[in-house]
Amino acid sequence: MSPHPVTLIVTVRNEEASIDALLDSLFSGARPPDEIVIADGGSTDRTLERLRGRAAADPRVTVLVTPGNRSVGRNAAIRAARHELIACTDAGAEVEPTWLERIVAPFADPAVDVVAGFYRPVGDTWFERAAGVVSAPALTEIDPARFLPSTRSVAFRREAWRRAGGFDEALDHNEDTPFALRMKAAGCRFAFAPDAIVRWHPRGDVRSFYRQHRRFGLGDGESRVQGWFYGRLAAKYALAAILFIAGFWLPSAWGLLAAGAALFVLSQSRRAKERLPLLAALALVPALKVVYDAAYLWGYIRGRLGPRMGRV
Repeated sequence: MSPHPVTLIVTVRNEEASIDALLDSLFSGARPPDEIVIADGGSTDRTLERLRGRAAADPRVTVLVTPGNRSVGRNAAIRAARHELIACTDAGAEVEPTWLERIVAPFADPAVDVVAGFYRPVGDTWFERAAGVVSAPALTEIDPARFLPSTRSVAFRREAWRRAGGFDEALDHNEDTPFALRMKAAGCRFAFAPDAIVRWHPRGDVRSFYRQHRRFGLGDGESRVQGWFYGRLAAKYALAAILFIAGFWLPSAWGLLAAGAALFVLSQSRRAKERLPLLAALALVPALKVVYDAAYLWGYIRGRLGPRMGRV
């Protein structure tokens, strides 16, 4: 366990229904934060009232009112933090009891600047479970050398935040990816803590699922990051379209397309083998993967067609 004190930061907006669960999971953990700084981005429900009640009852909780996007709130929270080690998670999530203990443990090595934790989707319905399979990689799919941390589960030294220039306040969507890339570009050393786990709830319907991932793609397009990912994604669907069209003249192309589609369905549904019954996995996961890909691609294209936002 890191002997150094840790500040936990989180941004919120209209999280009246979930904020107490998050705070309870943090304070009941094996290693509670020494301080929690919460930046409210302009809640119109009772979130701020609940937060001020928690702050009045516990001096470890500090509440800031920071109208603006999540980058504005995170930067304000970090500037207000009393400690040099900063841990970050998202509103609407809950941390495992050992999360903070495990995500700060690698800082015992003074050369480590950033620790990427992991996150596990949880769902009550078959749709939510399928959405979680599509939205988040399994631990076995992670390459620690390339894995970029999400603000759901990350910790860093304040100096790493300074070297990266903070979170880019020009970005409203998917801002944690450019932030992580700038820390890498600044020479920060990353570590991966696969057992530092945050639980989060995927979207519960197709419309909100599509909108969420379209926003992520829009953020990547606006900031011009991850172009290789979108290039590969577009190439996959372009090849499928070419095979479909070619099949009108060369029927064997349809055979190749059918084989590729079958492989896609099987590979995607296998990812859900421990979370969903077989028929639900076959029906839901491949279909949601297509929605996911379409949302990301359309969002990225829209972002690229607009002016470049932020700095990378």
